[in-house]
Amino acid sequence: MIRDVAICERRARHDLHGDPAGRDPVSAFVQLLWEGGRQHEEVVLAAIGEGVVDLRDLADPDHRFVATIDALESDARIILGGRLEVDDRLGLPDIIERDDGEWVAGDVKSGCALDADGKRPRLEYAVQVAHYAELLADLGHGSPNAGFVIGRDGERTFYDLSARWRRDGASLTDITATLADRARGIRDGNSESRGALSAICKLCHWQTVCKAELKEAGDATLIAGVGRSVRDALLPIAPSVRALADLDIPAAATAKSPVAGVGIERLRRFQDRARLLLTPGAQPYARRPLGLARAARELHFDIEADPSRDNLIYLHGILDRRLGPDGQTEEYVQFFADGPTGERDAFAATMDFLTADQSAMIYYYSKYERTSFRLLQSRYPEVCSPEDIERLFDPKRAIDLLFDVIMPHTEWPTSNVSIKTLARYVGFDWRDVDASGASSIVWYDDYIRSGDPAIRERIVIYNMDDVRASAAVLDGLIALPVMPPPAWPPTGSRM
Repeated sequence: MIRDVAICERRARHDLHGDPAGRDPVSAFVQLLWEGGRQHEEVVLAAIGEGVVDLRDLADPDHRFVATIDALESDARIILGGRLEVDDRLGLPDIIERDDGEWVAGDVKSGCALDADGKRPRLEYAVQVAHYAELLADLGHGSPNAGFVIGRDGERTFYDLSARWRRDGASLTDITATLADRARGIRDGNSESRGALSAICKLCHWQTVCKAELKEAGDATLIAGVGRSVRDALLPIAPSVRALADLDIPAAATAKSPVAGVGIERLRRFQDRARLLLTPGAQPYARRPLGLARAARELHFDIEADPSRDNLIYLHGILDRRLGPDGQTEEYVQFFADGPTGERDAFAATMDFLTADQSAMIYYYSKYERTSFRLLQSRYPEVCSPEDIERLFDPKRAIDLLFDVIMPHTEWPTSNVSIKTLARYVGFDWRDVDASGASSIVWYDDYIRSGDPAIRERIVIYNMDDVRASAAVLDGLIALPVMPPPAWPPTGSRM
């Protein structure tokens, strides 16, 4: 439960006290992730050698706990499927092993053991193993300061749980203790929890319930860019969208922000977005000229990747859009990988296509395409050099519509600025009723298993609509008026 509270305390509350009738069905993508995680765990644990006490088949909890204590007091080297209990705390580590004569607990995960920066432990994994470490220490069989995760690369990553994690000096051990207290309060009904709208909500079985709650409360996470931490910082002075819209913010750019960690200009932008959400008929606008125009040739580019197959890049899609004397023409070009063996050739063909005409402008949405091409280059260095990738994504020729244009220079009367949201706002829609990157991954898994060409075609059509959406958003951006934030208060209200 501690890991659940770290990810989303509202989900933890609903899991314990929510009406089961309000649960959404578990998505096929989440089920695919579960299955991939289970298979990864089986492979990792099966590869462990001698000196293993395997308790995974002990169904009775009391028997498993007693067997775990017996194994901890034996000369065993590794314990699989142990059960740790102290008072109201329970831990079920995948592995407990001796390290320099001391027991250390860990888990097998199908994700990366480190955060996106590759330097710090992934928080939701770290608090889970920190919980195990504290249980081991309280049982007299380990240190509270060490734990590990075996990530998708199969390697052990050890965490120093006593190291400073936050600016206030709190360690992972400290954070875990706070989360444990929070979990008790949620369990006992003594502590209220708050939801927050974020990307992970798409994977949650309480998504419908939580979205309704947030909309009813006018929660500030309905504002694009306002996540849980910013919302929590805003709570004392602006506990809702309406309150933020009405907030008296100092006019001077040099004034001190009334919200810790949120600069004055950033706070003003959040207020402008709040006001857009509340203004009937509000229109998007640019804060300054965007410098965008239709090019003689545009290449709108999008990739599809499967994280369950070591981030296999299985499809590169390109909308080749040209302006000529007879008007506009469009051609969709795609390079598909039928499994891992086809990834290299699809990458090479895409590089050839994107670099053939250096006068063509390239458009993509978010940093994922560039990050993925850097990954592909490291996998297949014979295809191109790192410098080739950087030249391809030179901002003079390649424009990230999200991070180069939309986020820094525009405002929209929407709760997010995903390509799905903005493309639909400007009038474009996907042909598939289940259009999403997660669905594409599920379809690809089905295609690899079945070889059904109809499934392959469904993936291609979805990607084709993705790049057509990019073109629609570009056209919307070119037409966007440059204007000041809307007047306030509005004549009506939408929230």
